[in-house]
Amino acid sequence: MSDIGIFNDPLSIAFIALLLGSPGLPLGAIGGALAWRRHRVVGAAVGALVGFVVWLAGWMWLNDVI
Repeated sequence: MSDIGIFNDPLSIAFIALLLGSPGLPLGAIGGALAWRRHRVVGAAVGALVGFVVWLAGWMWLNDVI
């Protein structure tokens, strides 16, 4: 019996992407809150999103996924 297809559904793939990109969330939130001082909450949310995307893209690039 093979377990190759265990993480093949969309929910598992989203969970793995969230797990791999999660270090970018707090780093981006801190950077966004510091960069946009008048609207810290919005800045933190935008920064967390950007940090997540950059971290995940960097991980994928370094591990030859993309």
